Amino acid sequence: MKDELPNFALLIDADNDTPEIIAPVIEEITRDARLSVRRVYGDFTSPNLAKWREVLANHGIQPVQQYRNSVGKNATDSALIIDAMDLLHGGRLDGFCLVSSDGDFTRLATRIREDGLSVFGFGRKHAPKAFVSACERYTYVENLGVAPVVEEKVSAVSAPAAGPKQGAEVAKPRPVESGVSEKNKLKNLLLRAYTNVADDDGWALVSRIALYLRANHSDFDPRSFGATNFVKLLESGGGFDLKQRKQGNGTAHFCRPAKRPMSPVYLDALRSAVTERKGEDGWTSLAAIGAYLREHGRKLEESGCSTLTEALHSCGLFDIRDAGGVHKDFRLGKKTG
Repeated sequence: MKDELPNFALLIDADNDTPEIIAPVIEEITRDARLSVRRVYGDFTSPNLAKWREVLANHGIQPVQQYRNSVGKNATDSALIIDAMDLLHGGRLDGFCLVSSDGDFTRLATRIREDGLSVFGFGRKHAPKAFVSACERYTYVENLGVAPVVEEKVSAVSAPAAGPKQGAEVAKPRPVESGVSEKNKLKNLLLRAYTNVADDDGWALVSRIALYLRANHSDFDPRSFGATNFVKLLESGGGFDLKQRKQGNGTAHFCRPAKRPMSPVYLDALRSAVTERKGEDGWTSLAAIGAYLREHGRKLEESGCSTLTEALHSCGLFDIRDAGGVHKDFRLGKKTG
């Protein structure tokens, strides 16, 4: 089983973080990959990196010494990048795990992916967005139980004495608004992902939602929102109904937005659309109904359903017929007409 895992290189920027991140990062990455190369880069003669020397042997990590010359920290970055390119051209790897919050590795991540290899990044929540997006997947070490860096805590406490500009940057006085904003952002992301992968029956495979989100937001992680996995995230976040359905030889979780009562105005608009846009045979196409609703300013949210087809089904007013392929036609039911 171990040999079936993809072959990765673990490259760590020691100048950029503390050794406490090592154990949780290795535990996380070895669920998905085999680490055939484990290296950490830095000036290990420096007192600042003394603690690194104590943990490297415990995890089989090879230290790569890079003395601090006039170029300072960038010398470490250059050594890591050169080694990464050598490993890339060696052709023995399936991917790289880059442990850093440094935006200087953005181009490296992009270059590796251009050759078809995966790049999994690990770092702090202050990592530059460009680097995060350049990785196929980026995991914040805070989500792995690593404590925030001391500097972040100190800056928040000392901000009042540092002048008004620094105090404004810390921006701690609005926790409620921040929480609401994050909740709305999450809801919008989930709904957008759902809309792009949902089946015609209005249900979406949760694993497909997860794949879509990670493909478009490399740092998306349910643990950032207090959930252990995507199913728990959808359950705790509210707004989605979940159920298990048969999938292949087993079962899988599916979801859809929780239904709300259809507004009377929207129901009247559906009835008008079906009756006013019907063809000579008395049937109305789904496209014609949708066009009518848009012309009259009606939005799908008013239906309490996830698709227009579902809304027409759920209200129980219309007859439905197949119109070729996945297309449907509708007419007002004889009992309601």
